[in-house]
Amino acid sequence: DVGESLFAAADLRVRKSAEFLSPAYYTSMGFSVPAALGAGFADPTLRPLVLVGDGAFQMTGTELSSCIRYGQAPIIIVLNNRGYSTEREILEGPFNDIHEWQYERICDVLGGGMGHRVRTFGDLVQALNLAVADPQQAHVLNVYLDSNDRSTAMKRVAQRLAKRMAGQKT
Repeated sequence: DVGESLFAAADLRVRKSAEFLSPAYYTSMGFSVPAALGAGFADPTLRPLVLVGDGAFQMTGTELSSCIRYGQAPIIIVLNNRGYSTEREILEGPFNDIHEWQYERICDVLGGGMGHRVRTFGDLVQALNLAVADPQQAHVLNVYLDSNDRSTAMKRVAQRLAKRMAGQKT
């Protein structure tokens, strides 16, 4: 999805046998979970691994319901920093904070899949191993991050945008 998850994905190594889908920068927040559904229909032999921020997930993450309904099993990693990190870098304010969901529990609400709460690297390894070993159902990993944790690439872009908004030359 857009934001920090897209910046983080820029450093991923993708095998030749894999596909990589991403939205254009900031033109389609909430793209990733519905895109995983579409990818699942386009090629049922592939299993989507979704990187999505908590803000984007709150916009369209309930499309996981359709994934479950049609027997798809994406692995969804929600990067939970309790807000919009790119916007926080550009202009600080309470409007960048979002209501905190218990993302790992959405599978219970939707009646399918498995959720995981991830607070440590060990939790992440364990949850990913469980998800990969269980290709029959969707998995949602609620990965807690510090609200100030940002990638170098995102900081650089956000600082340029902040200068532009302030009327300075970049």
